[in-house]
Parts: sequence; C-alpha cells; structure tokens
Amino acid sequence: MCLPLRLTTTRCGCASPGVLANMRQSGVDTLIVYADKEHGGNFEYLTGFIPRFEEALLVLHRDGEAVLVLGNENLKLAGHAGWKTGVIHAPWFSLPNQSMETGKTLAQRLQEAGVAAENRIGLAGWKLFTGAADDRAQMFDLPAFIVDAIRQAAGPQARLTNATGIFIDPASGARVTNNANELAHYEYGANLASTAILTALNAVAPGKTEKQIGALLAAEGQPNSVVMIAATGERFAWANLYPGDKVIQRGDKFSLTTGFKGGLSSRAAYVVADESELAPRWLIISRSWRSPISTRW
Repeated sequence: MCLPLRLTTTRCGCASPGVLANMRQSGVDTLIVYADKEHGGNFEYLTGFIPRFEEALLVLHRDGEAVLVLGNENLKLAGHAGWKTGVIHAPWFSLPNQSMETGKTLAQRLQEAGVAAENRIGLAGWKLFTGAADDRAQMFDLPAFIVDAIRQAAGPQARLTNATGIFIDPASGARVTNNANELAHYEYGANLASTAILTALNAVAPGKTEKQIGALLAAEGQPNSVVMIAATGERFAWANLYPGDKVIQRGDKFSLTTGFKGGLSSRAAYVVADESELAPRWLIISRSWRSPISTRW
C-alpha cells in the first residue's frame, strides 16, 4: 500500500517565484489563471485547490499580490488557499439557477481585482497551442464570456497574450520540474492506478461484464483523472465510452485504463487461455514483446 504524502510547501512560498520570474521574462504584468474542475492544474499549482462545479480565476500581479475570483460554492475555500489572497465574489461562475445578481458586471469585478488598461495581461488556460500557422499568442482556451469581460475591464488598448507557457512550456515552464516532495506526493496516484489495473486484469474472465471489471478501477475514493475504460470486444458501440453490460467472451480484445492525480495506467489484452489461441500476427507481436498478450484465468 502506498500512503498519501501531503505537499509540504505551497507554490506561493516555494515555486511561485518561478511563475513570477517567468512573468517578468515574458513581460506580463498581470497573469489571469483560469480553472474549472477538468482544467484546474495551473490554478491548483498556486492555490492548492480546484473549483468544484464552477469556474474560477486567480489574478496574479508581478509584485506577488493575488486575488481569487470565485463563485458561490468556492468562496469558502479562499481562506484555505496556499497563501493570503484577496477574494472577489463572481456568481457568474456558479451553477445555473443560482442568483447572479451583484449590481456590478463581471468586467467591473475584474477591475476590482486589478485588471487595468496599462497592464500587459497574460491568460493561462490549460493547453499549449503549437500550430505554426496560428497566431498562438492570441489563442485563448478560456470561456468567451470571461475573455470578453477581461477585454472590457482593461479597455480597448488592452494587450492580451496567451501565457499558459509560464506554467507548462517544456523548456521553461514553472511546473515542468518537480521536487522530491512533489514526486512522493504524486506517486500515491500513480500507485493507485497501477494497483487498480493489476487487480482488474487478474479478475478478467469470460462471463463477467465490463461493469464488474470497471468497478475495480476505482480506488480509495479518489477522483479519476481520466474516463476509465473496461471494454471488451469491439470498442465504442453506440458511441459509448463507459463500462457497460457487455459480457466478456473468450477471444475478445480487452482494454483497461484508469488514472489518478500523479499517474495513469493502461493495458490491452486478448482474453485467451494461452498463446495458442492468438491469431498468428498477434502471436508474432506477443513474442517480439517477450510477453504474452493474454489474460489468464
């Protein structure tokens, strides 16, 4: 069993200087970091949490001053962030059918967070755009209503630029190097994933369903970082991505994937008793890998 190890330092106190240094190097005066549940890695790197159910922003100025912009259900987390920040309520980030009345616009709220016309503003989403034909500095993977509000807050002379590379540029991104504590912290998720895959592989047998095997891909109540796969036979019937009631048959192709924060594991197999049941081309591949492509039961 691998026990979870908490991060002993916050990104503000330890690695945030790397973010601030990259801001200065890029000429960014104000960095606006976007987050939602599926795209919260850069935000979490600095704050220690991701916004459940909602969108969120971290407005970070080059002097280190920071303001969290949060919806209804994440306001309570501001006091538990990685370091002391200001906080601004943005109910537009909340779930539908909750009150969004504030008497101010989102642009006005962002001005309160320090978004100003004289600043060069970097927007950090979650992916690097790499197309050589694109104007990558002007491609933003934030919701349009947020980008529009930022432009309104900063005015027509605003200089917006894609700044996701501050975090994840392969050469200089602040997040591309982990310290020993971080490696140990993320090993927990990697171990959960590999252990779950092994448990599921050992359980595969004709007559069981995808759901029965898929249930073994969960681990210790931790959230998955990927859509788990437990698929037998032909994949994507009816465009379905999730384990279903399909029964495992002898000779089926079988795929397994699960992941947690820190690691993802994936395996593919044929449900056969031994190599003699493999088609000739798969037998050749099996022997070239020096490992049978089979699940024994």
